[in-house]
Amino acid sequence: MFLFPPKTAFGKTVPKSRICTQVNATRRIRDLFTKQVAEIRWAHKLSPETIHLPAKPGVPEIEVFDIQLKTLTCDEAVLETVDRAIPFPIIHRIFSEKGVAYSAAHKRPSEADSSQWVVGPRFTSSFNPQPSSFEKPLPAALDLGKLYAALLASLMPLPARPKESLTSQIARCERFRILKRQVDQLTARVHREKQFNRKVALNQKLKPLKAELKALSAL
Repeated sequence: MFLFPPKTAFGKTVPKSRICTQVNATRRIRDLFTKQVAEIRWAHKLSPETIHLPAKPGVPEIEVFDIQLKTLTCDEAVLETVDRAIPFPIIHRIFSEKGVAYSAAHKRPSEADSSQWVVGPRFTSSFNPQPSSFEKPLPAALDLGKLYAALLASLMPLPARPKESLTSQIARCERFRILKRQVDQLTARVHREKQFNRKVALNQKLKPLKAELKALSAL
């Protein structure tokens, strides 16, 4: 949980209908917003004017959006839709009865059309209690690009390796996440399997996956 400087406060409510109209959302997406989202608030704007850090290509500003839920959690498609509607990098704070969670997808301008943004892999924290004692200062950074990278990195399952680029770290974390699901699923199958020969075969499949998982985690 980050403590955003008072000067960055924006505090503008964004109508759900406006978000959906902006991206020509499907009926399914509109229904998700209706059922799951109580309010969307543009809470903070991290810009050269508000935080006194220079902009960088691809990171002219960083927006902080607060999403108050009606439900305990929300579908990832809700966050994806907000990201598609707002042409800036976004840090989401998701509030529900479970507490607050942070979420961010890696966003960058399209190489084919700089007016369009590409929404990449998303990283989301677990829900935590909301007391202000959990808040910490923003990561130290020399510019908005490095601040954005640090905020994203704080949500990733693996820390950056020495001199590793943000793009490489994201790719490694995404591979780790996919592989972890496969390992967990296979491990569960091993535990359920009663026949010895099938259990051995599953363990043989698990061994190289675990080795790759360990390699991905290594610094």
